[in-house]
Amino acid sequence: MTRRRGMMRAVLGGMAAFALALGGVTAASADDAAVPGTISGTVTRADDGAPVVGVTITASGQAGGWGSTTTDAAGGYTLTGLAADSYVVTFMPDGTDLKREYWENTFDYSRATAIVIADGTAVTAVDAALEVGGGISGVVTREDDGTALPDVTVSALDANNEIVGSTETDAAGEYDLGGLPAGSYRVRFGSPDAALLSQYWKNEYSWSFATSVDVVEQQTVAGVDAALVVAGFISGTVTRAVDQQPLFSMVSIYEVDGRFDIEFNYTDSNGQYRVGVPAGTYKVLFRSTGLAEEYWEDAAVWDTATEFTVSAGEEVDGIDAVLDKIAAVSGTVTVESDKPAEVSVQAWSDGVEVANKRADAGTGAYSLLLQKGTYTLQATATFKDGTPPVTQYFDGVATATEATPISLSPDEIVQGIDFTLDPDPETEPEPTPALTLSTGTIVAGGDVTVSGTGFEPGAKIAFELHSDPIALGTLTADGGGVLKGSFKIPASAPAGAHTLVALSGTTVVATAALSVTAAASTGSGGANTGRTGGALASTGSDAPVVAAMAGLMLLFAGLTLVRRRRRAQG
Repeated sequence: MTRRRGMMRAVLGGMAAFALALGGVTAASADDAAVPGTISGTVTRADDGAPVVGVTITASGQAGGWGSTTTDAAGGYTLTGLAADSYVVTFMPDGTDLKREYWENTFDYSRATAIVIADGTAVTAVDAALEVGGGISGVVTREDDGTALPDVTVSALDANNEIVGSTETDAAGEYDLGGLPAGSYRVRFGSPDAALLSQYWKNEYSWSFATSVDVVEQQTVAGVDAALVVAGFISGTVTRAVDQQPLFSMVSIYEVDGRFDIEFNYTDSNGQYRVGVPAGTYKVLFRSTGLAEEYWEDAAVWDTATEFTVSAGEEVDGIDAVLDKIAAVSGTVTVESDKPAEVSVQAWSDGVEVANKRADAGTGAYSLLLQKGTYTLQATATFKDGTPPVTQYFDGVATATEATPISLSPDEIVQGIDFTLDPDPETEPEPTPALTLSTGTIVAGGDVTVSGTGFEPGAKIAFELHSDPIALGTLTADGGGVLKGSFKIPASAPAGAHTLVALSGTTVVATAALSVTAAASTGSGGANTGRTGGALASTGSDAPVVAAMAGLMLLFAGLTLVRRRRRAQG
């Protein structure tokens, strides 16, 4: 944090000096020059009071003032040439076992006591008694042959990714990084050799995934070693599609297994780049202002990007990109509900979501920036009251397979891709099965035609004549739920009012009234007996009573057989 602020203030100070050199107006003119101020003091060890030589002292001003010096053999120092400003003084005993601190006795920049310098002010006794901190030590070697590596910068970074302390390895590759406040640190090893990769402890290449080292006051954690690997290299050129000119572009490199990522690497003035990486398999993403980002080769998303392998010491060249202008899709999403909802629009390509944009909460308008290609558009409303989300694909369909695709060329803008989402749609009621008969009255033994609608498509429906069930047969509904067919009403069916019943399994799904008239019959010799309605007509015969009784018994037996057969059919 201090280093960044110091750099900014140094830049601001340099700008002021530049303005003065050009004859611009500054706080003090040549005729009314401000008298610079000074800050001085002594730095000692807190444990024995001995002076500390070579401590770097900086003064960082809120308005851009800046000063730096080191302590002498007596531990004394004087910061000179300080413009009027309010300064924070930092004591940095790098290379010792003492901790950095700000005046007075704090390790937090925001809690440091500021020193105000006016015209010619000389502030004295800005002293520091530095305390012994914890430490980290180890050895740095080459991974391929185990030889020691001198001059490797070893840095301890805190939870804010700020350098708290740093040192360098000696000729034997050893280091002892002291002066650390108690805390947890990620240790980075910076190689001075471009052929070797810098890394964090335990072979990690990202601060986010680096293993932390826990440091206790006045104790050293030993064995924090590193073996730096030989780099492979990825290189290529980025150009603009419209005129083939080289592009200033950001090149992001990702190892497929996630161990090594470089988010920020840039092409030079010729559009070229070259990046050192550990051996592994990679995908590369290219971005440039005003143009559509893409992965190598010409892929819109990670899932479809081409990957390639790099070996230690290998140069993989030709990982190039030609970037096109951005295309766009825009429209409006209307939600037919007063319920609060968050609305978003997604673009899909080959089953992969490539873009997701939230629609304007007030107007429902959206705009998706996309690479050239063909996309499926989907809108989704997520309700804050727990109502199930509602989704729709373009053009007004429920599934991706039914959706109308949108094809885009570079720099093309397709408008009017609108959606209407309704969380409470009016659903059509399920059709009720219904039967229609070709006649309402039929003579037993005749055929009746049955027509039906509203049945479940493909359902097999059984038909019976009730009330004493007589099975007639089955019909199968077509794809529209319609069925039709004819059934013979048995000649033995009793005369009277009946119900034709349609069953799905054992469930009655439809009925129709049907009146059955007894079939006409003939006596011996073909003469009409005159039997109607199932009763015996009077013939005037003088047959004996015994014969009449025998006939009745035979008739009774026949009826019994018919009834039994009828039940067996059911």
